[in-house]
Amino acid sequence: MATFANIVINDGQAAPVAHTFAVALRRENLLEWHDRSAGTIAGFKKISLSTGLSSNGTYKCTIKVLDPKLAVTAPASGSGIQPNPVAAYTCLAKLEFVEPNGSDLQARKDLLAYVTNLLSNTQIVEAIRDMAPPV
Repeated sequence: MATFANIVINDGQAAPVAHTFAVALRRENLLEWHDRSAGTIAGFKKISLSTGLSSNGTYKCTIKVLDPKLAVTAPASGSGIQPNPVAAYTCLAKLEFVEPNGSDLQARKDLLAYVTNLLSNTQIVEAIRDMAPPV
């Protein structure tokens, strides 16, 4: 079993930059990591991992990645006090794996491989990155 530790992954810039998502929250079935480089909570990038068993024995694993972009603000008054930062919008990815109680290790390996490889498929990449689904 893996240890709950920081995650370091690259962004999608032309010259990729490594981002450290530090351990942030641990609850019963929820783990969160935050990239605190924005300097304010409203701008923290987050990864969450939620796991659990349903009443019928199905295992569910949900992964979310949130990437907020801060609004550009200017002082609203003559006081010169900058307002608190707020997110203008947040990009979100959510992956959910549902694995029946009877699934064996090979079936779970296959599912992970399909998803991992699918995310590097040109048609899928262009649909996500370029908002250009296949025609």
